[in-house]
Amino acid sequence: MSEGIFETIRVEDGQIFGLHRHHCRAKEAAASLGFEILSEDEVRTATEEVISKADYALARLRLKFNRSGELGIDYEPYEEPLTPAKLMIFDRRNPDFQLRFKEYPYKNYQILEFAKDQGFDDAILVAPDDQVAETSMATLALKIEGEWITPPLSAGILNGVVRALCIESDLLKVRKVLANELDKVESAMLLSSLRNAQNVGSIAGRELTIDNEKRNEIHRLMAGFKGR
Repeated sequence: MSEGIFETIRVEDGQIFGLHRHHCRAKEAAASLGFEILSEDEVRTATEEVISKADYALARLRLKFNRSGELGIDYEPYEEPLTPAKLMIFDRRNPDFQLRFKEYPYKNYQILEFAKDQGFDDAILVAPDDQVAETSMATLALKIEGEWITPPLSAGILNGVVRALCIESDLLKVRKVLANELDKVESAMLLSSLRNAQNVGSIAGRELTIDNEKRNEIHRLMAGFKGR
């Protein structure tokens, strides 16, 4: 499948995290791009069949929908990151790197590869209007002046499932963050449906405070969406 959309989802003990929300997002993205995908029931049946054939305590499920509506499924074991992420700032402010849909070929991979070549785990993207957006692979949670916040969708970011659930549960506030505020970040996390929440250890070489209490709070919230 050369072009389409994809969703990457965490699976624990055979239970898929938030499939309903992921399917809704994929369906909306497909409609915006002019095609349809299989129904949620069809996707759930197909994925559960694949999962039942492998005994993984923790795994990565990737659903790929091409423009003909066909479904591809990748399923493999996953290991949690063992260390906090080191982030660089990718401030070229190129609107082409806005990620409103999870399309493949995935253009943000080149940013991830660039960051790794520089000795970092990922890169924070800055939008053309100087707003902090997200990283190449995750949405951001940032603690600034004692408050945990996340950038708005207007920064050109993906409507992340974990991000949305944290907002709904009042674990994060939404507000615009400008690039010059990155020097004020006290703690940070990467949010994604695969890792849930990963601590950030540093931004552009500046060390941050690790907040395991907040991370565990997000993980507990996400645990409630296994199998849903």
